[in-house]
Amino acid sequence: MIRAILLDAAGTLILPSEPVADVYARHFAAAGWPVEAGRLSGAFRSAFEDAGDPPYPDFPEGDLAERAWWRTVVVATARHAGVEMRGDLLEQCYTGLFEHYASGDAWTVFPEVRPQLARWRAGGFRLAVVSNFDRRLHRILDELGLAPFFDSIVCSADARARKPAPTIFRHALERLDVSPAEAVHLGDCPVADGGGAAGLEIAGFVLKRPGITLLDADRWLAEEFCSK
Repeated sequence: MIRAILLDAAGTLILPSEPVADVYARHFAAAGWPVEAGRLSGAFRSAFEDAGDPPYPDFPEGDLAERAWWRTVVVATARHAGVEMRGDLLEQCYTGLFEHYASGDAWTVFPEVRPQLARWRAGGFRLAVVSNFDRRLHRILDELGLAPFFDSIVCSADARARKPAPTIFRHALERLDVSPAEAVHLGDCPVADGGGAAGLEIAGFVLKRPGITLLDADRWLAEEFCSK
């Protein structure tokens, strides 16, 4: 019997309210490095994909490791775009970007999310977020009005581990007091979400927006578990 639903955050519940490249271009320009958003789009994608995991063992707190990781992403984005970032202006640019994405205003909630979360809560499911995000996520979900839907919000900074590692999923299951067999996980990344859940024998459903959303996940949940 399924008692809990675990959900990814970015790409599943929320998305940036404006293109990431536009935000980076604005902050780069403010620091004295005007770069076209078109160049920054590919540069950011390459930097993000090549960054690996945060260096958790090097820091006393997971959130400090995540912050260091994001600083590396900003520097690598600039390098891929042909910008040499140095000194105080580098810190200004990084800090501005980090603080921008800490606000709920920087994010948009997918249209079906609120009614679907309310439906699951009314159906008696326990809900938790399991996300590769630093602790800004707690503030973001609170400002967007999503936090009250969840019994727990587990980000990688809390667990000191990122999906698909089983550690972060175990963290969420322990908080909800459920077993892997009593939970499902919904997310948009085949490796981090689908593969991560499968590694702990949690049933998973992978979204592919805009065609496959939480509405499809709800139908899957009803057909696979609630109709038996």
